[in-house]
Amino acid sequence: DTPGPGVLLGIDAEFVSLAPPIMSTRDDGTEYESVPARLGLARVSVVRGHGDKKLTPIIDDYIRAVEPVHDYLTRFSGLVPGDLDPATSRHFITQLKHAYLKLRYLIDAGCIFVGHGLKQDFKMINIVVPPEQVIDTVELFHFKRQRKLSLKFLATYLLGEDIQGETHDSIEDARTAVKLYEKYLDLQARGEFESELLEIYRFGKKYGFKGESKDDDVSKANEGLMSA
Repeated sequence: DTPGPGVLLGIDAEFVSLAPPIMSTRDDGTEYESVPARLGLARVSVVRGHGDKKLTPIIDDYIRAVEPVHDYLTRFSGLVPGDLDPATSRHFITQLKHAYLKLRYLIDAGCIFVGHGLKQDFKMINIVVPPEQVIDTVELFHFKRQRKLSLKFLATYLLGEDIQGETHDSIEDARTAVKLYEKYLDLQARGEFESELLEIYRFGKKYGFKGESKDDDVSKANEGLMSA
């Protein structure tokens, strides 16, 4: 599909750590994070949300590292040393500004982005997307004052799919977000969404919420750096 108003796209981004968090000590001797880890965009993937080529990628950019990477955060990003180096990477490497301009073009064209934890992703990319062009599955499948559900847990429960095995993959996550949005629309059309969401939380509380409980990978990555 030609990018334009209302065209649905799935999106996910992965980040690496460029500098660790800075820890300080309180008067009582306990430590706290005075300066958060500095993260940089490392990969961004965009897939089609409908049509004959639904779920096929239109963007899968690995961002060239212009400064030393402190931690590839492989568990959360799926990235390993060499992935962001044009001399050694087997992936398509581009500059940050080029990846940014591609996203800016799609935003300005009026495309609708669906993803999981997009608020933090867009903040880290430093790009503004009008709220009416954002569909965040972490918010769709959420009861107020309840924990936010991970993409992995929702995929397992609603789609019967096992994603994010040892690491994350941004194309897989973008595709999963599109599928979850389709499931949301189907449940709403049948008038079953509220009851299904209630059952999801009941199931999770009884058997455990598989996967992380955070609503975005950036928060999880920061936790990993602090505990490393």
